[in-house]
Amino acid sequence: MDNNLEGLVADSRLAFIQGKYEVSLKLAKQALDQDSNSPDAHQCAGNAYMSKADYESAINHYKKALENDADNGDRYFNLGYAYASDNQPVKALEMFAKADEVGCSPNVVGQLYKIMAMLCFDMHRYNDAVLNFIKSEKIIGIDMEVLQRKALSYSMSGDTIAGIEVANQMKLLAPTDYLGYRIAFNILLQEERLEEAEKELNRAERFAKPSKDLFMDWIAYETARYQLDHDQTHLTTAIDKIYDGLCMLEPSVDAVIESYVTAADLYVQLEDADMALKCLNAAENPIYAFNSGFSVKIIPELEIKSEGRPSERQIDHAIQAVRRKYGDRRLEVMGRELTSKARKSATNTDNLTPVAESLAEDTVIPKLDSSIHAEYTTEMLDRIYRLYVAAYTINNDIVHIKAYASKLANSSDPHSKYIGKYSLIKALRDEGYEKADEEYRDFLKFLRNEMIKDPSDMMALSFRVQCHVDLGEFDEAEKLCKLLADDLAQPLREQINEARSGGDA
Repeated sequence: MDNNLEGLVADSRLAFIQGKYEVSLKLAKQALDQDSNSPDAHQCAGNAYMSKADYESAINHYKKALENDADNGDRYFNLGYAYASDNQPVKALEMFAKADEVGCSPNVVGQLYKIMAMLCFDMHRYNDAVLNFIKSEKIIGIDMEVLQRKALSYSMSGDTIAGIEVANQMKLLAPTDYLGYRIAFNILLQEERLEEAEKELNRAERFAKPSKDLFMDWIAYETARYQLDHDQTHLTTAIDKIYDGLCMLEPSVDAVIESYVTAADLYVQLEDADMALKCLNAAENPIYAFNSGFSVKIIPELEIKSEGRPSERQIDHAIQAVRRKYGDRRLEVMGRELTSKARKSATNTDNLTPVAESLAEDTVIPKLDSSIHAEYTTEMLDRIYRLYVAAYTINNDIVHIKAYASKLANSSDPHSKYIGKYSLIKALRDEGYEKADEEYRDFLKFLRNEMIKDPSDMMALSFRVQCHVDLGEFDEAEKLCKLLADDLAQPLREQINEARSGGDA
């Protein structure tokens, strides 16, 4: 290694390129020992610290490099990038703007506009984001990440036509990738153009590869339709989409858990507690449930009709249609289900030829690795416990309501804690606990204290209203309702009126 300044800087750069970040930093420091004002040495040190995610040290060195080379736009870019990495977007944009003014090297300027656009997007400055995305495209060409943010920027700034045009551009570049369809769908859904949103999902099913996002968007669409017309068919269709996704894809453990919990949520809305509980049990044992063929929907028995056998051509066409829509894995699952149902439905099986076991083993359906340990976030556990409380409430199973409400009451999330405490107190009251009213009073004090800490906590206010309704204190409940937004207050007012007239509180 060369011990002169230029040699040390060159060696530091080479070590950085080779991924030897500690060596690069050591060489940069040796260079700075020779010349503490060397902008290139500070640049090398800054790069090494960036690789270690030590943004404060990187920023300090990039500042020193800039102080000693103020006419170099790349120095501003590097400092801006460090600020952006350190979650200081305002300072980052200030440095990027200066870099643009001074001028950067050709290999930097495209990234400059791209990062500026992304920062503007994150700061909800959508018009500025669009302008910078356009500049970036002119230099670095088509970039799917840029197109995605550009489409969303157009949409958020109100230019949905331009947003959909960019989404179509993404489809042309990657016709089997769902991303372009997804952006167009979300734009249409946001504008409540539901019929067009449905057509977009149908287009995606025809042309894009099946993906988790596609099935999640179908669920979002059906849920949006249900919110408008309250037709429960939308909820059952959403469950069908979860089933299709589990059959067609090779999901991760996390995706399986999410699917089972989402299905449970839909069954709670359908007030089908038994299926909701089955899905929740499966969510707590996802690998065993998935590998054992647990279904989130009830498969109807196969109807055996005495009609004539379809031709080979008709069978082939039907199989190809299913394969195009659902994929090979779903086709195999459907075939096994139908075969199983047919065997169960047949009244006389003596004339059937046994199927060799080796043939049944030819088709391999992917399974989850049984050695993997399923992990749950706090948010997911709270969601599961909330759904258990809701399902057992439908069944009026007070013992289990208390068990899961107690888990929620100990949650670190304030809103989950409120749900748990309230559900536990109400369950105690429903089973005739003589000190239930005292528990309500203590809970009301707790909620008031929470609102003193955070006056914007509308969830605490809603539970205060609910407690007063349960206690028959309707005037106090109505008084608190006036502090809530209309969408939150309306169902509570209806509950107050029902309780006043002698209905259930």
